[in-house]
Amino acid sequence: MSYKIEAVAVNHNTSPYMELMLRSFFKHYSADLPFSLTVFDNASTDDMTDLVAFAAQMNVPIVQSGYTTATRNNSHGEILRHFVSTHPDSTHYLFLDADVCFVQPNTILTMLHELDGTPGAFGIGPRLSWDGIAEIPMAVRQANPDIGDARLHPCCALIRNTLVFQHVADLIGFSCVRYLWADADEYLDTFKLMTRVMQTHGLTHCQSSTLVQHFFAVSYQWDTEETIQHKARMRDEQLAALRLR
Repeated sequence: MSYKIEAVAVNHNTSPYMELMLRSFFKHYSADLPFSLTVFDNASTDDMTDLVAFAAQMNVPIVQSGYTTATRNNSHGEILRHFVSTHPDSTHYLFLDADVCFVQPNTILTMLHELDGTPGAFGIGPRLSWDGIAEIPMAVRQANPDIGDARLHPCCALIRNTLVFQHVADLIGFSCVRYLWADADEYLDTFKLMTRVMQTHGLTHCQSSTLVQHFFAVSYQWDTEETIQHKARMRDEQLAALRLR
């Protein structure tokens, strides 16, 4: 079977993380797997110099999304939905967050083969790690199913391009949703409602054997200052090592 993978990522004042993601992606990507990668940018105001230079070196376009970092709500899902609607001819879509780092060879190729071997799955994601070494503990994942059990996490999601997926993208989209129950409300993060709707078609998501590092929540500053600085130090150390290659 021949493949055509359309990959997309969104920069939201996350330029050093995006550079790390791109450098690690190209380091570990299988050269014989056809793909194209587009980075959308939400009018970021951080220093994009190094990101722009590396993206140009790798022929990765950086396109303004039409949104800004001051846009009222999370624009991520709408940007991804627009990308799907304007790239209908792929065999697969690869959705990437700016704050992931690839740590194993041929991650995407392995995910593709594992998805091919799981006909009841619409998409696949890797095992996620905070440090790029150990998978996030099961107790943590069970306490927060949005890490990957309750939804296909869009930080690194490989999805088959099917008519069902196209219809769900068109009619439901990928955006965050607040579901109003009679006595409570439920927040559905990006891709969670889509994951549920795909389940109504008998399609689930599966987990790959591969491992990907994910820094989590760097686009929106929800962390303590200590955690922000810890993540930045890890990022800068890994980025410096990749820049030397």
